[in-house]
Amino acid sequence: MMRFNKIKILVGLIVASVVLITSNIVYAVDEVDKNNNVKQERHIIKLNKDKKNNKQKIDTEAQNEYTNNVHSVFSLADCIGVAIKYNPTIRAYLCDEDVYKSKIGQAWANFFPTISASIDVQRSGQKYSKDLIPGYRGEYTTNGYLPNISGEMMLFDFGKTKATADMVKRLYEARQADTKETINTVIYDIKTTYFNVLFAQAQVHVYEDTVKDYELQLAQAWGFYNIGKKAKIDVVTAEYNLGKAQLNLVKAKSVLEIALVQLSKIMGIPEYTNYELSDQLLLNDYKNAVETDINTAFEVRPELISARKNVDAAKMNLRARRRDFTPDIGVFAGFGNNIGNKYNLRSSQVGVGLNYNNLNLMRIKKEIDEAKASLSKSEAEYEDIKHTVYLNVKKNYIDLQTAKQEILIAKLALDQAKEQYRQVTGRYKAGVGDAIELKDGENTYLNARLDFYNAMLNYNVAAASLEREIGIPIKFSDELILDISKER
Repeated sequence: MMRFNKIKILVGLIVASVVLITSNIVYAVDEVDKNNNVKQERHIIKLNKDKKNNKQKIDTEAQNEYTNNVHSVFSLADCIGVAIKYNPTIRAYLCDEDVYKSKIGQAWANFFPTISASIDVQRSGQKYSKDLIPGYRGEYTTNGYLPNISGEMMLFDFGKTKATADMVKRLYEARQADTKETINTVIYDIKTTYFNVLFAQAQVHVYEDTVKDYELQLAQAWGFYNIGKKAKIDVVTAEYNLGKAQLNLVKAKSVLEIALVQLSKIMGIPEYTNYELSDQLLLNDYKNAVETDINTAFEVRPELISARKNVDAAKMNLRARRRDFTPDIGVFAGFGNNIGNKYNLRSSQVGVGLNYNNLNLMRIKKEIDEAKASLSKSEAEYEDIKHTVYLNVKKNYIDLQTAKQEILIAKLALDQAKEQYRQVTGRYKAGVGDAIELKDGENTYLNARLDFYNAMLNYNVAAASLEREIGIPIKFSDELILDISKER
């Protein structure tokens, strides 16, 4: 009995050691994760990563606060904020982050104890035939049930688990960068769609003005016809022009409605349409050097950061495969009790072991070769993404500068078309112009107005594209490309 108490004490000490080591590992993993979060690159949108807010973001059954019985006024920043909260693509990537974060703990779980328990009902013994031993029917030596419990825990594996955990950690950081890249893409989609809505609104405004102009011209044509100053063809032409202008207005309103639906869909609230936009197409000048934008993109572009993390993960994977040659050092303990028989046998064991688990030198060698090839592939993919970022930043920078020049040229053409239209309108009112000349002047002015708004749209879209390629918002100067008042 005294020997059994000593074994129980020894097992208790081992269990206490296991608990102490386990708590230290948990603390170490938490500290690593905290340091990693502090060092993460900051994105243009601050995401609250605590568990409570994460649940609010990914809860697909959360109450949507935007219903069509409530009117809203959205700025561009408001639309971006709504998309961050409701866009399902962003929520999916946040969930993917949590998946990879859990894999870090799964990798460190190799250092946690593994417990096994069982209970067997057993009856065993020997029974002899009467022919061998007359009158002897045998005796069963065991009759009862056997509860058993055992546990083991690895103490050291020469860095295999750490290398695997480091690899998964890099993959988790890559998923975080992928989430930021997805947010960048959603913001780009929000901006381009937002600007297209503003352009569609301007287009509706232009066609509304055109309809009013043609209504006035039709009234003038009837007046001239009634006094015999113009032929009936002028009335027919004015009626045709008015009908075509009304048709263009209907089409423009349809384009605006579709653009609003697209914006709602990207924000993650596709059924909500009872809102209006408060911003205008910007005309602020952008004066950064392209070299500065390229260097910034190399540092903060989430897609590049993700590629770098994938390279680091491939390095960690190669390190882990190279350490597969090493053994594992661990402790084990077990206790069993044969209850229900007259001997009431007990057993216990405790010890330290050095183990090779399924050591296959050929397989390990080939896994190392595979890890080397994966590392080379990741490095090549990183270089390819870097070259693509360089090209896209430079291209979008050139597009932005070109769009700025287009605005200046379109404004000059607009001023000229406006003056021409003023002159032909005056000539027609004076009775010296004809309907064809008036129509040409109106069409020229109409197209010049649309071209000017389209140039502004191209400038804003080019700026959004440059932002996406760099990875952070670009800063415009307070100076305007040109100072315009209402062009009508």
